[in-house]
Amino acid sequence: MADTLKKLKVGIEDLFPEVGSITVTGETRLGDIPDFDSMAAVNLQTFIAENFNVAIPLDLLGEDTTLKDIVDFIENPGKLAAAEKQRP
Repeated sequence: MADTLKKLKVGIEDLFPEVGSITVTGETRLGDIPDFDSMAAVNLQTFIAENFNVAIPLDLLGEDTTLKDIVDFIENPGKLAAAEKQRP
């Protein structure tokens, strides 16, 4: 988990330079990232797909999603599948 989180944090810092104003941890919610919006979610989705070979649907990259949630989706495909099934 630590390596995935570290790589994800680096990506977040590259995608969102204004994130320097907050401390990024596993508990950081996407909504905590300054200027996080739907376009930012698309950019994050693309980063994850290109760097981790995991396709996370946009509706799972909402403002309440934490970086730990994303790491769980990346490292545990079963959690991603379960989350996708729970969607309305």
